[in-house]
Amino acid sequence: MSQKDKKNVIMVVLDTHRFDRIGAYGYQRPTTPNIDSIASESLFFERAVAPGQWTIPSHASLFSGESPATHMTLQADDVLPKEFQTLASRLSSSGIKTTGFCNNPLVGILQNGFKRGFDQFYNYSGVVPSTPQKEVDDIWNPLRKLWTRYTQLLRRLSYPIQNAFASPNEFFLAALRPLFVPLWTRAANFKGMNERSIKDTASFLMDVEKQRMQDNFVFLNLMETHLPYAPPERFIKQFVPYFNETPEAQHFMGDFNRNALQWLIPLVEPFSKLEATTLSDMYDAEVAYQDHLLSELISVLNSDYHREHSMVIFLADHGEMLGEHGYMGHGFGVHEALIHVPLFIRFPELTMAKSVKNWVSITQLFYTVLDYFGFDTLDMPYAEEVDVHSQSLLKLTTQDEYVKNHVISEAYSPESSITIIRNHSPELIDQYQTDLTQRAVYQGNEKMITVEGMSQVLFDLVRDPAEKRPYLDEERIYELNKILDAYLDLSTNHRGGSSRQKVALMDELMQQRLRDLGYLE
Repeated sequence: MSQKDKKNVIMVVLDTHRFDRIGAYGYQRPTTPNIDSIASESLFFERAVAPGQWTIPSHASLFSGESPATHMTLQADDVLPKEFQTLASRLSSSGIKTTGFCNNPLVGILQNGFKRGFDQFYNYSGVVPSTPQKEVDDIWNPLRKLWTRYTQLLRRLSYPIQNAFASPNEFFLAALRPLFVPLWTRAANFKGMNERSIKDTASFLMDVEKQRMQDNFVFLNLMETHLPYAPPERFIKQFVPYFNETPEAQHFMGDFNRNALQWLIPLVEPFSKLEATTLSDMYDAEVAYQDHLLSELISVLNSDYHREHSMVIFLADHGEMLGEHGYMGHGFGVHEALIHVPLFIRFPELTMAKSVKNWVSITQLFYTVLDYFGFDTLDMPYAEEVDVHSQSLLKLTTQDEYVKNHVISEAYSPESSITIIRNHSPELIDQYQTDLTQRAVYQGNEKMITVEGMSQVLFDLVRDPAEKRPYLDEERIYELNKILDAYLDLSTNHRGGSSRQKVALMDELMQQRLRDLGYLE
């Protein structure tokens, strides 16, 4: 392959980003001018759906090409079964350089198999982040190498403790106390180092342009729109103009940022009008700040080289509930604000921007990236040959109709959140059916939400985009249930004899250290 033929894929995951706060999706506030500029030149998906409602199942599907009901990587301490070869593994084994820049601790710190296949993976979250180090040959080089080895040792020592957050144990529950929340959200880089990761990614892609030595897959996960909300003052003034003159808003936001319990469970009481407005506007400020940071990366992506040689994918792994339907965060439910996500793809062969109205799943990006790099078929645990192009989104470039006219999303409740509810507000379990799996089936303008063993209702998303008027139609529910049953049967067959295991959280010595620190009794 000549230098001229080299290809790159840059996948940017806007973690916790609602589709309805992006200008390209019709939002009226100027939150995303830079993202909108890419969207306007892309294969733009109006109806993209996340396979799961939070990071773990959604990323597991993105990296494996499998549904949550197949890979069953549903909790923070689950490991993606080794039978499901990751996207990065398939690319790396074919000579494509795979590099990750990640701000999410659930992807970058936990030993859950998500990093399998990355030639280099930089983790910007946690107590001791791992970031790119420039090679400089000077008199300080020996000390610099010594410091690198020291930080690597610290990282190995810190990971077992940080992995303890993956399970709803005493350590995890203690860390949620308001006294401790500022410590791990700031000192432990809970939201990562988004600005630095964007700069590092931009610098890496400039080097790719200079060297033009090999194909590249670059993964960037950003966490700026995740709680807690503390954007720079200029964005607060623009999007929350009343904040500094409203003590009630300041007090509410300060308390909310410290009370991590409220991020993880449904609302005991609805927000007041001021609280709901403040929270929504602060979210907009975070969206705008992240978009501002992305301007540097987008500038690099707009070079002639990357326009001619790079596919650029922007997506969210899930959205965020901000009090709608009684929910906060992204632990429960399958409402639109949570699983209807932004997705758009710019690539050299796309001669004209195009909007796609079909329902699609971000799980299909696994096949889309492989298709772009020229893969034809794949060996999967359940089949010797799977046609890549048939699952790829690239065919929608020229194809108006899409055979797969339905999409399904699944919400398996995080065990940590269930534990919190049982300890603090057990009445919410029955009120919201938080211990039951919820699923959404999309077809046409209709959406069916099922609560396992409890209820099934329909929504017309054109007439009722906020999902406030559920209705019953037995014939349609029967038809959509047939689709759901077939999906679950296929998922079970694809799962086969896959091995399941948990993240190795703590050995006896680590448990004793945590007891000594007062985290365990």
